[in-house]
Amino acid sequence: MASIKVTPDTLEAAIAEALEQYGDAVFHATEAGLTAAEKILIQNLKADSPEGVTKSFKKGWKGKGKKYKLKRYVGNTVMVPGKKGSIPLSNILEYAENGHPFIRKTFERSIDQMVNAIIDEVKKGT
Repeated sequence: MASIKVTPDTLEAAIAEALEQYGDAVFHATEAGLTAAEKILIQNLKADSPEGVTKSFKKGWKGKGKKYKLKRYVGNTVMVPGKKGSIPLSNILEYAENGHPFIRKTFERSIDQMVNAIIDEVKKGT
């Protein structure tokens, strides 16, 4: 922010402008941090995916990127035939009676890493 002469009459507007610029910087840094956190979660999900399910399952973890502001979504694109159409294989593994649940555990185990990635980006960007 460029240095400007502030008078008592313009103090309120100058503070509001500075806070808006700071808010923009925090927003952009947070977006970068969420992208870094998304990559961490995808990496951890790939590492924890069960062996031998399908070769494409580990590679199927994808993020939706910056489609939504201040949010990131990660999912697996591998589908398998079901009674009424295709079903995400990740749902079967996570929720079936004889499944192999790992997604929630991996997410919970990744939280500290993801939070630190976001904090690091905010510190860099502000």
